[in-house]
Amino acid sequence: MSEADLREGLRAAVGDEPPLDFDPDELIRRAEHLRRRRRALVAVGVATLALTGTVLSLPGVLDRRPAGIDAAEAPVLTTAVSPPPAAVPPPQTVAPQTVAPRTTVTTPVITDASTRYLTDYLTKRFPDVVPGVKVVGVDFTDTHKQARAGYLTGLVRFVDGAGSSAVAVQLSVPPARVTRDQFCATVVCDEPRREADGSHLEFATSTDPESKMTTHTVAHFRADGSVVQVSGYNHDPTRVGAPRAEVALAPEQMARLATDPGITLR
Repeated sequence: MSEADLREGLRAAVGDEPPLDFDPDELIRRAEHLRRRRRALVAVGVATLALTGTVLSLPGVLDRRPAGIDAAEAPVLTTAVSPPPAAVPPPQTVAPQTVAPRTTVTTPVITDASTRYLTDYLTKRFPDVVPGVKVVGVDFTDTHKQARAGYLTGLVRFVDGAGSSAVAVQLSVPPARVTRDQFCATVVCDEPRREADGSHLEFATSTDPESKMTTHTVAHFRADGSVVQVSGYNHDPTRVGAPRAEVALAPEQMARLATDPGITLR
């Protein structure tokens, strides 16, 4: 069959069909347009899926929930019933305890005012206790160093009928720097004396066997814990000279100075 015969056969086959009510060229153009649009939509959909997958893979994105989420889609919140609290025992009543009041002991403070007071007091008091003497001076040396150590030492220099001499007066703040046993451990102590207020007097004597220098010391261990020591010599401790026949002050005179309430730290 030739090509012409084929065309004629086809024309005859459709000859009885109604004519087309549309333009074939227009139909082709619309089909082409729809195909291009479909391809564009597919490409946009693929890009959208890729972007969504990237965002969902970021940390914390899956934990964020939109504000308008349906309650049916939200996870079910379960709660556990806590056990009832344990019964708290009633507070126990503690009987108040009687506390003994504390006794406050005021420790004297050694200052320059202390040395000025003692200097004036000893200058006036010494001739009353030791008659017939002339006080040359009262000296307190290195007072700041001694004050830090808790004691103060002064020297009363005087002249009597036998010549010049001196008496050392030392005051220690409480508590006592030495006990009575320690005081008598290196010297010869006589029988102690107990005072009416409960304090004690210790009488000690020491002599250098070579120089024959003798020192008598009376220590008053006072009831408040302070100690006052008064030392007399058979020579002048401030200069080199021949010794006296006896110590310049009698033990009772040194005891009067040691127990004098005016000789104290203020």
